[in-house]
Amino acid sequence: MSAQTDRLDDVIALAEGHQRRLLQALQALELDIVALLRDAPLRDGQLFDLEWAVQARTQIRQAIDARYLAVVDSFVSEYAEVAEEAQALLGTFSEFVNLDQGVLRQLQQITYNGYSALGDEFLEAVNKQIYEATLTGQTFADAVSIVQSSVQSDLARYARQAVHDGLMDFDRAINANMALEAGAERFVYIGPDDEVTRDHCDKYVNRTLTLDEIRKAWEGSWKGKREGSPFVVGGGFNCRHHWSAEFE
Repeated sequence: MSAQTDRLDDVIALAEGHQRRLLQALQALELDIVALLRDAPLRDGQLFDLEWAVQARTQIRQAIDARYLAVVDSFVSEYAEVAEEAQALLGTFSEFVNLDQGVLRQLQQITYNGYSALGDEFLEAVNKQIYEATLTGQTFADAVSIVQSSVQSDLARYARQAVHDGLMDFDRAINANMALEAGAERFVYIGPDDEVTRDHCDKYVNRTLTLDEIRKAWEGSWKGKREGSPFVVGGGFNCRHHWSAEFE
């Protein structure tokens, strides 16, 4: 089991690294938008030019693409190596393990689409905030404060969770797909058992369950639960656990 646990630790570390890189990118994005506001026409220290506010959308879009989408695209590109490592490890337990490249590419695209949708939501929110700030004659300082709050409380919070869950969901899904295709019927729930482990996960860590037992155990509700297959979403938001197949 140590090989599976060691690999899971590596995936968790990669997810944490993605979060750190994302925060750096979002800090740069925030500075880009503040620089955009600095160039806004002012009258008596207040925003007033609605035409500029509408046109600012194009520059915000470019900043999001350059800072946010570029970095999440690099994350998704790393998923292929994660999948290949999973295949190599599972292949030591069963000769029938196969990584479907079509499934791999589709999962990568679906994950990227989720990240992209967050960027689109942020674009619309910030563009609306800038337009409304201009419409109501906010000062430059107030407009900057509004944008900074939006980056930090909206995009940063949701995107950090998304990049963690995106990688963990991908890893669980790829592993489950290969294991089930290879005929696995029993799985061990592995992962951290520490002070931040939710009660539901704590109940099953290091336990071996059959497919029917897993489905039954995941029928209930608990804090932080996410809808979806237990083989994909694990224990819920920010879950660090994984199903490790047992091959007889």
